[in-house]
Amino acid sequence: MDSDLAALLKNKVVNGWSLFSLITVPIGLVVLMAMTRVDLSRGEDISSLIQLSIRCSVPWLYLAFAASSLESLFPGACSRWLMRNRRIIGLCFASGMAWQLTFILWMVIGFSSYYADEVYLLSDVVIQIPGYVFLIAMTLTSFMPVRRKLSSKQWRTLHKTSIYFLWGTVWSTYWYELYYYGDVQLIDYIYYWTGFIAWGLRVLAWSKKRLRLETARREGFDGTRRMT
Repeated sequence: MDSDLAALLKNKVVNGWSLFSLITVPIGLVVLMAMTRVDLSRGEDISSLIQLSIRCSVPWLYLAFAASSLESLFPGACSRWLMRNRRIIGLCFASGMAWQLTFILWMVIGFSSYYADEVYLLSDVVIQIPGYVFLIAMTLTSFMPVRRKLSSKQWRTLHKTSIYFLWGTVWSTYWYELYYYGDVQLIDYIYYWTGFIAWGLRVLAWSKKRLRLETARREGFDGTRRMT
């Protein structure tokens, strides 16, 4: 059964750009269907589309954030598949966020009064702008023509900093939602706790790596001492 699963996860349909299409096309359809069910002449309804687009995007951010940790903690066909497609999953998040950015710009340009009176918060803008800068930088450097312009160290630093910033931005949004708003929905709890679990997996994977390095260092030291 494990071999069947491994074979399935190696299928071209669930890897690479085919996987990207399998994820982003349904997201696009969900958003487009939502657009047909709201009044696009009202700022409140554009705001609901902003919320919908972020909800469609969050799972892919959490998966990309936890991918390396899952491979370290639970090695197997599924975690290897996830690591193999981490770039694609990250691009799925970026695709979903492109919808959000579209609706934000729609709101700012078409409903500036509603945005200023009902939506605008300086703290949100201060966080959102760097978040989009990081997201765009990660997206561009996910493709080889741009990636080649960075050293391996620069690329790793950019992507690690960006993924932590984006995770922190999204997770803190749900934390704020839970503790400071009264209209909390079930999905807010789900995204809060799944985000927390994703971070916890990172901590566990880091601890495992440190323990392994410490064990190797001690064994190496003991072996050297015995030889002398």
